[in-house]
Amino acid sequence: MCAISGFFNLSPEDTRSAEPKVLEEMLRVIRHRGPDGTRALYLDRGALGFNRLSFIDLEGGMQPLQNEDRTVSMVCNGEVYNFAELRKELEAKGHSFRTKTDVEVIPHLYEEYGLDFPNRLNGQFAIALYDEKSRQLHLVRDQMGIAPLFYTFVDGRVVFASEIKAILEYPGVERRLNLKAVDQLMNYPGAVAPETFFAGVKSMRPGHMLRIVPGEEPRDLEYWDLIYSAEEEEDKGEEYYVETLRQLLKDAITRRLVADVPIGFYISGGLDSSAVACCIGKYLLNSAYSFSAEIGSGDLDESRFQKLVHERVHTTHYSVKVAEEEIWRNLPTVIYHAESAVKETYDTAAFLLSDLVRHSPAKAVLTGQGADELFDGYVGYMVDFFRGMQKGKMTPEECEANERLWGDPYFRYERNHPEIRKIHRQLYNDNLRGEIERFSAWAESPVNVQRLKGLSTQKRRSYIDAKLRLADHLLGEHGDRMFFSHSVEGRHPFLDAQVVDFVTRLPDKYKLNGTNEKYIIKKAVTGIVPDEIVKRKKFPFQAPGMSAIVKRPGLDAFLSEDLIRKQGVFDVEFVKNLRRMYAQEDFQLMGAYEIDYLLIVTTVTMLCERYGLTL
Repeated sequence: MCAISGFFNLSPEDTRSAEPKVLEEMLRVIRHRGPDGTRALYLDRGALGFNRLSFIDLEGGMQPLQNEDRTVSMVCNGEVYNFAELRKELEAKGHSFRTKTDVEVIPHLYEEYGLDFPNRLNGQFAIALYDEKSRQLHLVRDQMGIAPLFYTFVDGRVVFASEIKAILEYPGVERRLNLKAVDQLMNYPGAVAPETFFAGVKSMRPGHMLRIVPGEEPRDLEYWDLIYSAEEEEDKGEEYYVETLRQLLKDAITRRLVADVPIGFYISGGLDSSAVACCIGKYLLNSAYSFSAEIGSGDLDESRFQKLVHERVHTTHYSVKVAEEEIWRNLPTVIYHAESAVKETYDTAAFLLSDLVRHSPAKAVLTGQGADELFDGYVGYMVDFFRGMQKGKMTPEECEANERLWGDPYFRYERNHPEIRKIHRQLYNDNLRGEIERFSAWAESPVNVQRLKGLSTQKRRSYIDAKLRLADHLLGEHGDRMFFSHSVEGRHPFLDAQVVDFVTRLPDKYKLNGTNEKYIIKKAVTGIVPDEIVKRKKFPFQAPGMSAIVKRPGLDAFLSEDLIRKQGVFDVEFVKNLRRMYAQEDFQLMGAYEIDYLLIVTTVTMLCERYGLTL
């Protein structure tokens, strides 16, 4: 993957030509995503810019790319894993290619299939494609949201880029904090597309494209979604699903190891990354480098399980110890790259892990990301078993919120939103409390509630997890931005198009069997992954929170009364009380079960200071 950026005129009467210096500056600030070369293409209505991180056709695969008569121009941040089949199909239809790179199939697919072309792609991609004949620009994000794409409208133009910091370099783009994203962070795992922490800057939603036609309102079109059926699936038997998943996973991994440079993989010690690693080891696929982060001690330390895996796969292994001191020291840099405030510090571990990869021969890594969301791997799926017991305990206010947000009055997604709103009202600044409904994260659902109608509880939670937890949080600020901060690409076999299609047709009992989460994955990798890992209980990836860091010096830089008062987001006295509570000797947050409000305050402050954001 790489970095793309550009801008285009919205009005058919607008004859302004592109300003090369502006595009050059936009590309400069995101060069970490593509340090292997930079190129721009100036067209009749705007410009396409590209920074390259080379994987296939190292000499000839530079972008922008065009079709045969150069009327379709494109830049793509991403990978097309089924490019060989697509290229063969397109050549049979008379298309000719200038390079051997995977993404050159895209402009030709557009010629052949029009706006349906993204559905032909199995990969991870953010695309800007300009059709000179119709003067239309199409911005496209992949189905699961692996590759980011941001955009804004300013001065009669649409401005887009792989990271927001590039958009901020365009003249006239305002630097204001989006309070709705802050409120989303306090209610959900993070900001949810199309929201970002930058007011006026939108994130393209997964499975969507933005169609820009001169003189018309831009249209946000959905071309794909994670569709679960409300009907019970035909049960083809456990053996069928085990064998099918094992083969699909092997194929997905194989596709992601195709490159002209070394590819490695992460080992966390958990089931999902171990499944990917041990499949590579068993089937002697092409990967010789593995990486892991050792975090903390005691219950937080997974190094024993990591060692089991890298001894099984016989790789050259790299590991990094993540100490509390490093978390605090690197957090401001992490927030700069994440372009987001956070409420867990594990982005720092991901940041240090990608730095480890950068100092190895590998340029990309495979992960186990996506398995928890698609195969019912979180504790919430087991908690849902007790949903009937919760019905009598839920207040009418919570039932109303749950119905509006999730299409079911008795379905709770992580939080009792009306209850935690009482805390939020105290945390926000006096001036914002009366306006809280204006930017409320739960005034309306962040997902398409119609897609939840009639679904089983497991499918409902999986759909919401994919939208709220996976796309913009785990794949976004925690994944993509941490990978590319060190010019590394992440690849995710569990998010392969064929695997995702398989999941949508998999009966619930093969995902969560009683209280046995990810049941079918465990069955598929038994005999491949060490038994200790297959049989161990689910262990969430964690790093020390503010309760560990607050006792160390240096925090005043981002929690000072003057700074909090100047920004006008949070209540000074409430923050002071939080600090006193966190500083108590015996104080400790309960991992993922309690919200680290002091970390939210700290990182929102960091974000505002680093980017000069105001209300």
